[in-house]
Amino acid sequence: MSSPTPPIALVKAVKMLLRPLIRLLIEYGITFPYLSNLLKSVFVEVVNEEMLVDGKRQTISRISVVSGVHRKDVKRILEEPEESDSSGKAASLGARILGIWLGDPQYKGEDGAPLPLPRVPAIDGNISFEQLVESVNKDVRPRAVLDEWLRSGLVQIDDRDYVVLDPEAFVTEKNFDERAYFLGRNLRDHLATASHNLMPGHERKFFERTVFYDRLSQQSVDELNQLSHKLAMETLQKINEEAIRLAERDEESADATYRMTFGSFYFQKDERLELGDVESVKGSTALSSKDMQKGQ
Repeated sequence: MSSPTPPIALVKAVKMLLRPLIRLLIEYGITFPYLSNLLKSVFVEVVNEEMLVDGKRQTISRISVVSGVHRKDVKRILEEPEESDSSGKAASLGARILGIWLGDPQYKGEDGAPLPLPRVPAIDGNISFEQLVESVNKDVRPRAVLDEWLRSGLVQIDDRDYVVLDPEAFVTEKNFDERAYFLGRNLRDHLATASHNLMPGHERKFFERTVFYDRLSQQSVDELNQLSHKLAMETLQKINEEAIRLAERDEESADATYRMTFGSFYFQKDERLELGDVESVKGSTALSSKDMQKGQ
């Protein structure tokens, strides 16, 4: 029985999105044999966890048929113990603390900037860095969080013993594990959005748009970079503020089972496009598939 031929346009898209990933993997010594074995485990996990058939027990044979991974490899992968990694938990905790500091009104000044926080609570019990950390997770020592943030340059301590935050700090630039975690988390959700919009049967399409231009000078891309950064940070901070308010409202709600991701990115590259490149246009705005349907 022959396998169905995948759409050529989809194959080209997959090849396009894999190029920067493969470049990154090679940089860190992840070669094809390593990636090939990793892909086997991911194929097995997806079929086993996300492609269940109602009323039927998941079997090694079915996983093998659907994924294309050999039965013996399926069995081995399912029996392997799951690797533990604390970097994701640490990154999520740090992001949550930063999100509250940047978005909760009690931690912001009149100008909207995050307030410097006393390192330890005062006698009157006002807000402090320790109180902020403990409001998110009482099992984590605030001093451990502070030491890591001081090491990575996220915060400084002034002469009043106040912890001062860089207002644009969302991820610690010096912590490779946290940056790698957010690489996976952020691109996973971006790719999940695009995949959802291509899946048959999904009438509700998620928002996904980009603006792309070529044939621009260095000065022009620098100006666009600054504008993109400014507008993106303003938007992210507003979404963060509203998310904090809604999370508090939904705290006791029985249907509070959803998660969301909203992101923004900017990219530029100095390159000479080949003639006939489908992206060799002076400028365009890529619309989501829902928008394109409206335009038909």
